[in-house]
Amino acid sequence: MLFFLNINISHNRLFSIFVFYIMKIRWKIVFISIGCLLVVSYLIFAGISFSGRLSTEVCHGVQVTVEDSSKIGFITSKEVFRLLESRNLNLVGQTMKHIDIGKIEREIRKNPYIDKVDCYKTLDGNVKISVWQRQPIVHVMTTENYYLDNDFHKMPFVPGYSTYVPIVSGTVSQAYIHYKLFPFIRFLQGNEFWNAQVEQIYVQNDSTVELVPRVGDYIINLGSVDRYEQKLGKLMELYNKAFNTIGWNRYSYIDLQYRDKVICSKKSDEPVPVKQEVEGSEPIQ
Repeated sequence: MLFFLNINISHNRLFSIFVFYIMKIRWKIVFISIGCLLVVSYLIFAGISFSGRLSTEVCHGVQVTVEDSSKIGFITSKEVFRLLESRNLNLVGQTMKHIDIGKIEREIRKNPYIDKVDCYKTLDGNVKISVWQRQPIVHVMTTENYYLDNDFHKMPFVPGYSTYVPIVSGTVSQAYIHYKLFPFIRFLQGNEFWNAQVEQIYVQNDSTVELVPRVGDYIINLGSVDRYEQKLGKLMELYNKAFNTIGWNRYSYIDLQYRDKVICSKKSDEPVPVKQEVEGSEPIQ
């Protein structure tokens, strides 16, 4: 009898503990639900209150910030204000609810130098506008004069504004830049050394390419832009094994277009046609 009694007592105790924890969990759920309900109620109330204030609140001011002004200088906050005025977007004095944020962003983005716009209203009656500029990666100087960003978006040239990007010149079409040069330019941009070293890209009539470096008084003949990584790899090897020892201004012309060699013409030598100098070699295609 005692044995069965103890079993019953143990079962009752376990059942009591189980019920206790179930009730504890239920109360937690109740408290969490009440908390969520209060938060949602507050947000709804705040939204209604904010909407009500916007219906009567008048815009007291507009704040424009060019977020990347320390890196890129195509546009200033004053120019953004002038752009708003030219679109008849005179915000100060207007009722906040009548100010169309989407329209403001669309009009500002029409500027060719602007990449991204974030515009919003504040509770104290201000409109804040944040602007990010397009980052040029190449300056094209042919019959036209313009910049291109990473998305191949064209930006007009700005007189007096200097960019630390390669210049493309010579006989070059939009199609050639897009399909041939642009992958090469992106490669330069992604490589710290070559991005700093290549100052100008000159496209000749036969679509071969010459490079003008920032360091060293010589011309680099790349040939076609195909297999540019291999060709620049050979040039880097030349820099490391020879130029760092003999100097960077001994040669006037460096030819990279041949698969098995790099040909350098000394400044004191008479110009020798490349075909005679490397007779029998095949250019890299």
